[in-house]
Amino acid sequence: MEYRVKITYIYHSSFLVEFPECNFLFDLPHGDHLPKQAIDVLKKSLNSNPLYVLFSHSHDDHFNPDIEDIITPFTSEYKFIISYDIYADYASKFASNTYILEPEDEVNIDKIKIKSYESNDLGNAYLISFNGINIYYGGDLAEWIWPDTKDEEKEFIQNYFEEILKELRLEKIHIGFSNMDPRLKNFGGGIKFLQMVQPDLFIPMHTFGRYDHLTRLKQIDLPLDKEVFIYSKIGDKIEKHIDV
Repeated sequence: MEYRVKITYIYHSSFLVEFPECNFLFDLPHGDHLPKQAIDVLKKSLNSNPLYVLFSHSHDDHFNPDIEDIITPFTSEYKFIISYDIYADYASKFASNTYILEPEDEVNIDKIKIKSYESNDLGNAYLISFNGINIYYGGDLAEWIWPDTKDEEKEFIQNYFEEILKELRLEKIHIGFSNMDPRLKNFGGGIKFLQMVQPDLFIPMHTFGRYDHLTRLKQIDLPLDKEVFIYSKIGDKIEKHIDV
């Protein structure tokens, strides 16, 4: 069976993933991390489909506590999947339509299966399985190698990140989101993720609204059936046809 998936870049690490039956919204940010243009794009893109809103952790650039006010004018059917640290700080914001995931949890929601991985920063990464399609969303699980990172810590960070990638490689990842942070020499491991996991569609994230460095991804030698979403502005879209 073939599925048509449309993905809209909102801002930074936030994307709207649209299937014919439902939509997924990832890590809508808050405050200075959310330009007005991004909110406008989101509001124009939302429709009446059931919406699953996933938040990987509570940092402002990944979590918006006002999410319910933003989405309710557009859809009455929505559910939240949030990390444990968000619930610890914002329990009053979430009601019975909320699923709180600890690391290594697995939950079935409607026809969707979600597995969480422990981030090496804060919160979770997610593997979402829906109608035979696997979507990996990394959150802040990345290869955080800063200029002042000590060798011992660097080895731990690299080993942990690579172990996760090896596990993901055993899955068939159709759509994979991972960090391409322009502040880091290694971009937070996005290129390594692309090379090791080789999702059908790779979507770089954690860009802070900077896009020039994403053209580096064009230089990666990949099989012809693999694709990279190289966006250059808020609201850019890509459509992908996936056979399952």
